[in-house]
Amino acid sequence: KMSFTCLVCGKRTPVTHMGLDVCRACAVFYKRNKPLERTLKCVDGRRKCVDFQKGNYSCRQCRLDRFNDVFNTCSKGNEMTIVPSCSSSPRLSSPEVPHIIDNSLIDRVRRYYQRLSIIRRNNELALRGVDIDPKIASKEEYDIDACTYQVMNQSVRILNSTLFDFVASLFPEFMEISLEDKWMLIRNYQCTFHCLESHMRSQRYFPTETGKCFVTYTTYLAPESSSVYFSDCRNKDHAAEAAKTLEHCIRENCFRVRAHMDKVAPTDEEFMALMAIGFWSIETTGADDALMDLSVRYRTDILRKMMARYKETIGAMRGTMRIGELFGLLGTIKKVEMNQQWEYEVYRMLDLFDDHTYMYKLQTNKPDTICHSLNYL
Repeated sequence: KMSFTCLVCGKRTPVTHMGLDVCRACAVFYKRNKPLERTLKCVDGRRKCVDFQKGNYSCRQCRLDRFNDVFNTCSKGNEMTIVPSCSSSPRLSSPEVPHIIDNSLIDRVRRYYQRLSIIRRNNELALRGVDIDPKIASKEEYDIDACTYQVMNQSVRILNSTLFDFVASLFPEFMEISLEDKWMLIRNYQCTFHCLESHMRSQRYFPTETGKCFVTYTTYLAPESSSVYFSDCRNKDHAAEAAKTLEHCIRENCFRVRAHMDKVAPTDEEFMALMAIGFWSIETTGADDALMDLSVRYRTDILRKMMARYKETIGAMRGTMRIGELFGLLGTIKKVEMNQQWEYEVYRMLDLFDDHTYMYKLQTNKPDTICHSLNYL
């Protein structure tokens, strides 16, 4: 059974709270004592009344200080927590589909997905000019606004820069390949990751609004908001016509993925596995034999472990069907990716996108101009 080390007291806990690796006792302590923060005083004045390894505190002030440090560190994207932002979703506790595996790769996906999410969230809120308390941000209690062209364009930059670190943390071999191959893999993965992750979060945030979906970490698209999207474009001459195209694509693509996602309803572990498998879905990229061999090795290993777990719980036949359902979902996402290429060409012809539009560069595969914008590279 998986357990975590509480980042506040150091004790082991099977369940985490408040979106962080903290135990129930520390979470309850925080909620009770945070309102009293200004009245608390350290018992000896040194603010060091804690033995982290033993989880012993001599005063409430020092315990609260430690909790505040955890909050602040995690809000800046540092590695102190390994609970994914989807962990509170009710759908992830479905009794019909079991946990897949408890292995190091899935653990790493979970850990670094959380870190990636924090960085994306903080940067996007800053991009929107939203100054928010880290504690409120960690609970994701902020307004989800309708997306615009400028926000989307910059948010894709943020996502791509974080994906390089995310992938490097999961697959050590990524650091050994050429820059050209790195970019090829990230470009291929970006849309898959974005589509999978955004619709997973849409299920949780918009459970009854199936026509509404995240397109960045903090903004959404819906048919009725399509005209808002082009409100900050450089050239608005054909914005109304482009909005009609966008509305059609939302209904054609977003509705399709959301319906398929609702039908399959991946569990937490299946979602993590899909993110790992999705990265190695490189059959159409023209990757060389070495990368294809690496892809086969990772995908085979993940599927073998998934199947072993399914055999123990729902049986081999149902497990095989379940894997087929998950790959069917990835297939739907790939179809949406191809539709998006057509959509962006329409915006290019209408002169809303040009050769300097970052989103358009992704579709036309121009790494020479894109890579310079990624600090990671």
